Amino acid sequence: MKLFIKISLLLLLPFFTKAQSQQNELDSLHIALKNAANDTIKMVTLNNLTSYYAESNRDSAMLFIEEAINIAKKINQQIWIADFLLLKSYIVQKQANFSLSLKLCNQAMEIVQDKKNEKNAFIPKEHEFASEPEKYRKSFMLDVFHQLGNTWSGAGNKEKAIEYYKKEILIADELNAKGGRVTSNMNIGSIFLGMDKLDSAFVYTSRALQNSNLTGQKSYLGLILRNIGIIYFKKSQSDSAKSYYRQSLLVNKKQNNVAGEIATHIAFAKLFQKLLQPDSMKYYANNALQLGTALKSPASISDATNLLSGAWKMKGNADSALFYLTVSKNTGDSLLKDLTGKLTQFQNANFDEQMRLEKEAQKSATFKSKVRTTALFIGLGVLSVLAIVFYRNNSQKQKANKILEKTLIDLKFTQSQLVQSEKMASLGELTAGIAHEIQNPLNFVNNFSDVSKELLDEMKEAMDKGDSEEAKEIMQDVINNLEKINHHGQRAGDIVKGMLQHSRTSTGQKELTDINELCDEYLRLSYHGLRAKDKSFNAKFETEFDPSLPKINVVPQEMGRVILNLINNAFYATNERKKLNELGYEPIVTVSTKKENDKVIISLIDNGTGIPKNIVDKIFQPFYTTKPAGSGTGLGLSLAYDIVTKGHGGELSVRTPSEKVESKEGEGTEFVILLPVL
Repeated sequence: MKLFIKISLLLLLPFFTKAQSQQNELDSLHIALKNAANDTIKMVTLNNLTSYYAESNRDSAMLFIEEAINIAKKINQQIWIADFLLLKSYIVQKQANFSLSLKLCNQAMEIVQDKKNEKNAFIPKEHEFASEPEKYRKSFMLDVFHQLGNTWSGAGNKEKAIEYYKKEILIADELNAKGGRVTSNMNIGSIFLGMDKLDSAFVYTSRALQNSNLTGQKSYLGLILRNIGIIYFKKSQSDSAKSYYRQSLLVNKKQNNVAGEIATHIAFAKLFQKLLQPDSMKYYANNALQLGTALKSPASISDATNLLSGAWKMKGNADSALFYLTVSKNTGDSLLKDLTGKLTQFQNANFDEQMRLEKEAQKSATFKSKVRTTALFIGLGVLSVLAIVFYRNNSQKQKANKILEKTLIDLKFTQSQLVQSEKMASLGELTAGIAHEIQNPLNFVNNFSDVSKELLDEMKEAMDKGDSEEAKEIMQDVINNLEKINHHGQRAGDIVKGMLQHSRTSTGQKELTDINELCDEYLRLSYHGLRAKDKSFNAKFETEFDPSLPKINVVPQEMGRVILNLINNAFYATNERKKLNELGYEPIVTVSTKKENDKVIISLIDNGTGIPKNIVDKIFQPFYTTKPAGSGTGLGLSLAYDIVTKGHGGELSVRTPSEKVESKEGEGTEFVILLPVL
């Protein structure tokens, strides 16, 4: 046994090398946890840490779950408590503690089925149901049914597991949710694969892969690809199996899914065992042993050492074959004993009681719903009586009128707050771009200052030597550098001035403004701001400015907001089209200016996704947006239209007077601003 421990430590060395490459991501999560400004941010960060460790270090994952549950209880985030209970259920189920896993699922179900828990729930803005609290709550039933399926599958009741996975799919269809169709189909496929029902396994696993590609749910893509590979392996199509195994390994390594990596390495080893290639078989089994030891997974260690024993036996090395066979047998016997004990515990936990708890949890919501419905009807009856009294009482009419007046005032105040919120949102989008822009002149100032200091030292040496000519030459270089320092210092000052102009509340005072300079400034700030928020974002941008364009009277910060909004929309459209992976597509945004008669024309063209013709007439309406929930307020274009038309007497339109936007769906969009010169 001591020899096995020593070998295990040696086998872990490559694993630690691999882990080092993922340290940056882990460090950033720990820093975010340490610097969390409030309990909500801390709770979300703990959730991310739990997800990071769930398939690589389950002891750490469990510690983070317990801490997260305490914080969620403290701030009364019941739905998050349910989510953490399900994560805990997943981990203990992986440890074969099926009784506790089922208990945790039932606790989570009771929370999720209680409608009152959706009130004041913290919903991440990127969630697909960010603006629909009821659907957000119901979406967690997907996770409840999924984990119930996992638990029953682990306990050996495959039929009941499939029943729960199919319930998960039904809920996903009902909510039209992105999740719920990937892992459920994957697990049903895995069960059929274990039964050697290869055709059924292929149908469900293919559905899982299709839904993963459609929804972007890639967490278990590695396992899906591995299962397809196993199906081909069992059909004696080794080349196809290898192809899917390779894809599976790449995905699992990228996602730090150690459990997935282990499973694929073992699948590879079994394939090469069948092909009678002991060296390749030994290579993949050895990788599985390294990772299984790190994950503290006895089942993986048992499988890997059994395969290593077979590989050494195939190579004629009886001693090594016997050693690994002994390790495999000891580990397997211990695992079987532990599993048998826990299954017995699960059986003795009284299945009827577990089922009763499950049914009670499911009925709880129905009972509470009936109580709420009764209360609602009683309330409606009381309100009806009051309405009659109010109708007969003239003084109450006057009171109602006052309430309506106050409501109107509140609505106007709320509208002004929304408008100001939109303006501040554009300021936030500028911040990252300004930071990038201001860094360039500051770098020049620092560099030229350092060079000037060195030149002054050289000038001093030249003067000490009496070489006045060299000293004069150096002096001229210093003067040139100081001019450059002054130039770039003024440039940084101009950027700060522009930022302050944008952030302050507009006085409506128009100023003679260089439109070319304004467009160029906000184009670069928009691009760098988006790059700062999303490192994967990239697009080409071009300018075609009329150098003879006269300065015109505009409110700079207001017109800047218009230009920024239109450019941000253009970059967004090109980025969305880029996600479609069209062959040869290159995102590009073009900003041009020119003067025609007594008008200055600003044109902004992108080759993005375009605007469908059926919504063209709606895009300037307040609160209308085509972006996903949480990604836009729907006020940007409405404000831009008002600023251009009402604030500056211009037009936000296209060259055809009867249209507002000249756009073909999928072929880009052109917005045109016309401003009077006088």
